[in-house]
Amino acid sequence: MNKLVLVEQTAQTLVQHLAGSAPLEEGAFCLLRQGRTATGSRLLATEVILPPAGAWERQDRDQLRPFAQWISAAISRAITARAGLLFVHSHPDERFPLGFSLADQSAFVALARDLAPMLDGPFAAAIVHPKGWAGAVWVDGALQPIDSVVSVGRTLRFLSPVPPSTDGAMDARQRDALGVVHDRLRHLTVAVVGCGGLGSPTAEQLVRMGAAAVLLVDHDRLDTPSNVRHVFGSTAASLRAAVPPPKVEVVGKHLDQLGLDARVERIDGDVRTEPVFRAVLDADIVLNATDTHGSRAIVNELASTYLLPVIDVGVRAGSKANNLLTGLVAEVRVLTPTTPCLWCRNTISADVIRAENLPEEERRKLEEEGYVQWGTGAPAPSVVALTVLGSGLATCALLALLSEEGEVAPAGYIVDGFLGDAFETQPKLPVPGCRCSKHFGLGDNAPPPFMAIRG
Repeated sequence: MNKLVLVEQTAQTLVQHLAGSAPLEEGAFCLLRQGRTATGSRLLATEVILPPAGAWERQDRDQLRPFAQWISAAISRAITARAGLLFVHSHPDERFPLGFSLADQSAFVALARDLAPMLDGPFAAAIVHPKGWAGAVWVDGALQPIDSVVSVGRTLRFLSPVPPSTDGAMDARQRDALGVVHDRLRHLTVAVVGCGGLGSPTAEQLVRMGAAAVLLVDHDRLDTPSNVRHVFGSTAASLRAAVPPPKVEVVGKHLDQLGLDARVERIDGDVRTEPVFRAVLDADIVLNATDTHGSRAIVNELASTYLLPVIDVGVRAGSKANNLLTGLVAEVRVLTPTTPCLWCRNTISADVIRAENLPEEERRKLEEEGYVQWGTGAPAPSVVALTVLGSGLATCALLALLSEEGEVAPAGYIVDGFLGDAFETQPKLPVPGCRCSKHFGLGDNAPPPFMAIRG
């Protein structure tokens, strides 16, 4: 599957430029990079290259042909940036169907055969039509369709058409509540990274709300008795299995038994490894419910480097020395190209990541000597009421990402289920010079985020 993702500002610039020449066709190039996924490519368009005066050899209502000089200039720009190119042009007449005409296909193939060997990245083309966007990418000497086109800013916007769902009575109340967001949700693939106390109720909510597909990602086993009080789908019988079952299988089987139409996929693996990371890149949104700094750091790369929205959620229960409960805190962090990453927010620490990846014996020794103070990796104190609160906030944040009104929602906030307090967290914007800005939209051109992990 191939997806084209544009930075929202890039998409807006293109639309405004193309509309300026209507009813004539108009066009532009964009720098294009990619992230290889398990099933295809995530194509990343970041920077617009607008045509100079006199760029078009021919410009009519139904034809657009650029001069060779401008094509050459765009190629030079792409080579300097170590990028590929996306050629975008308009079909302003809505009487024509959305998509490439036979003339478009012939011209694209001819252009791709000449340009693709010169570029350090992919070559693709997109049509902007009054009814939406369509695209194709040149792969191994042939055209492949682009399955969906989206833009990502503070929200996720669908540029290729999303057909209205044909749901019946089961979805009537939800459709009344969500409006067009319901249709978008029904075509959404969501990866849930971490299937414990936070991830399992999150996954169940997604299935019950009608997400098209839910990808469960976890390498852990249901081998701790306390898991039964937190992990949705687990039972006391799960602990009596001769071999502890993978959490993704426990949760996945439970979700399948709901009998709803969501496709539930399982990946019994660590997101810090490349095959699992590539599979997650196929999602439209990621909900991160992991509990280690190392895995959070990897998921964090998705939002800025690959323009893939991430909702990161964490919980914390507080009690005094006398065991009196003092707080039930859930924190949501929405990670997109325009919001602070986890490094910007000081949510993750390189020192903690190094400690997590030490051999068990060495880490325990350093803890005893006082050099490592981040715990032994045992499950953090928690209660299902708190994890369900966190998961509910995370899925609400997902719905906000799908709504145009989500622009006004905070990118990070804390809710205390004990005191009833809620407040927005800082910073509100990415920190200048952070790695998220250095790797912005680079995809696989950025340094690989994969880490050596302990067996």
